[in-house]
Amino acid sequence: MASKNHNPSIARKIARQIKRGESPEGLIPLAQSINDPYYHSLSLASISSSINGKKSQKIFELALKESNKVTQAWRKLELLGEISKSLKTVSDTNQRKRRFEEVLLLSLKEKEEQIKDFFVKYSKNYPDELLGTLLSHTLELKQYPFESSKAIIRIWIKRKPIDQLVSRLSDIKGDLRARLLGYLHFQLDKARIQTNPTALSLALQSQNSENILRYLVRICSSSSDLVEVASVSSTSPSIMLALTARADRKGFSNEANKFASNAKQLIESLQSSDKKEKLLYKLKVTTDRLQGADSSKLSKTIPELSEVVKSGKHTLGLLNTYGGKWNHPHFKAIHKAANLCSAFDLDLALIGFPKVESEKLMNEVKKEMRLPNEGYLSSLFSNQRVRFFDKDVDESWAGSKVATTANPDANKLELPDGRLCMIVGLGPKGLPKSFLKASNYHFELTGSNIAFETGTAMGSIAGHLHLM
Repeated sequence: MASKNHNPSIARKIARQIKRGESPEGLIPLAQSINDPYYHSLSLASISSSINGKKSQKIFELALKESNKVTQAWRKLELLGEISKSLKTVSDTNQRKRRFEEVLLLSLKEKEEQIKDFFVKYSKNYPDELLGTLLSHTLELKQYPFESSKAIIRIWIKRKPIDQLVSRLSDIKGDLRARLLGYLHFQLDKARIQTNPTALSLALQSQNSENILRYLVRICSSSSDLVEVASVSSTSPSIMLALTARADRKGFSNEANKFASNAKQLIESLQSSDKKEKLLYKLKVTTDRLQGADSSKLSKTIPELSEVVKSGKHTLGLLNTYGGKWNHPHFKAIHKAANLCSAFDLDLALIGFPKVESEKLMNEVKKEMRLPNEGYLSSLFSNQRVRFFDKDVDESWAGSKVATTANPDANKLELPDGRLCMIVGLGPKGLPKSFLKASNYHFELTGSNIAFETGTAMGSIAGHLHLM
């Protein structure tokens, strides 16, 4: 009987031998020696995908039966996702489709948060003919239809005719229709794909709430997009202000000034009220920014920053899991992290971010977050409490590396003594599996394996470190 520690290595050995062309059927006894249902199931699935006929189906059924013995929902869905990868090598088209459907039905038995994660991570493994089926299921989710359906949209754009997707999304009822059509428009613009009418035009055909219109403003990429949204929001001062800010951010100065003028007329036509005063203040901030004025001058005094300590007790690490160049999510997360580190006496480790000079980073954070002062990031830098790392932290500076995750390895939960560096993954997927595997220590905050979005996780972990 295989020991627990050897189960993953046996599963990897089976996968290597299949890849080298060894007889898959001859590997069945080795797969049966695995006593962890996760790796037992995965190995059987790999074997079944490499042979044909009825025996293949029988082995696959054994793999699915074994998968039901995996008790942790997140681990079971990860297993089903890995099985879906192996199904791409099944030669019989009908058999492959049927197996993909079986894996999908098993995934749909779990809680919605795990189902959402399955769609986001593993939909790319599914063949083109099943993308419509996946979309139907994502739209039926009560809590996460938007996040799940976005994953299907990204895949569909690369692999299937766009008109079919537009038609499917146009038939959706309620706010979800406009949100998904807006997201489609955003992705099509990134891929430089044009449609007529545009997905944005279709999204604007509904009686959209202000919240939906604000979302549609945020996905606008061209001046014509902004003008189109303005044409259906001509009576809303709030949306006109949002359009002004978006046009300014995208560098469309003519449109920004026009929207600001329209917003001013709409606001001035309102009866006196607290709402009107707030809108006038926002208009003043917006127009001053358009004219190059410092919005902090609107305040009589610039808020003073509290003094920070010279060195942190522990370290908060932020691992960049977004691809591409610097963007607003990077600056926003670093701004939050800097405030938390200053408040809770922590140093800040920035891992895997694009190369940037510290002075430029401070200026960009100040600009993106519209700070009235230099911000706490500047205070941390001045005290040498921020460091950049390419792939991993230097523990001699940061402390013992601890990977934060909602799904920790039970064998890694006992933390070491002394200075710690708790690392959070920037983005919805958290820390990469490779990083978690390479980390000797894991930390799960809630005791209930409940995942938090990045900002909430950073705040909770920073507070926890402060009390240690």
